[in-house]
Amino acid sequence: MSNFSDWQNRMLRAVWRHGEPLPETVTAWMSELYGGYGEMPEAKFCESWTARTFSMSRSALEVVSRSVEEDTGKAVTGDEVCYVDYLRDPDLGPVGVVRIKSAEVSMPDWAEVLGAVAEGVQEFVMSHHRVAWPVCDQHGRGLHVTYFHETAVCECTGGTAGGHVVRAIDPADQL
Repeated sequence: MSNFSDWQNRMLRAVWRHGEPLPETVTAWMSELYGGYGEMPEAKFCESWTARTFSMSRSALEVVSRSVEEDTGKAVTGDEVCYVDYLRDPDLGPVGVVRIKSAEVSMPDWAEVLGAVAEGVQEFVMSHHRVAWPVCDQHGRGLHVTYFHETAVCECTGGTAGGHVVRAIDPADQL
């Protein structure tokens, strides 16, 4: 029987994340899995990884959709929006890909999931409603998704400083 570190490295290779820095939340989740189930088989781990990512993506879609509706009065619905979608390619392995529009989510980390979902929703809002979302009140420009201290945020590229963080994508996140 190997130790947690060995198991973690094997599982990260299985989800194509070996050697990448992991957010603390993902490391803690993997530690909880290991503590509860021991050396979970690779296929079961990959299924858990993707299920967690999918669940987080659905929650993120709710948060982002509420924000769009509050800011624009427009709904994130309709035939042209690709709701959070789960795909598994049998030729590439047991890990699925979660997508919303052209944005892909591949790590069960709230900030990454929220950022990718926000990008997908931005794409939908622009193509379906012909409205930029979100917009900087100060500069009147559309905002871009980025990350600040492991928080998904909306950033404006305007102003003399060359840009500034306007807000967290999830109102529950504190900056």
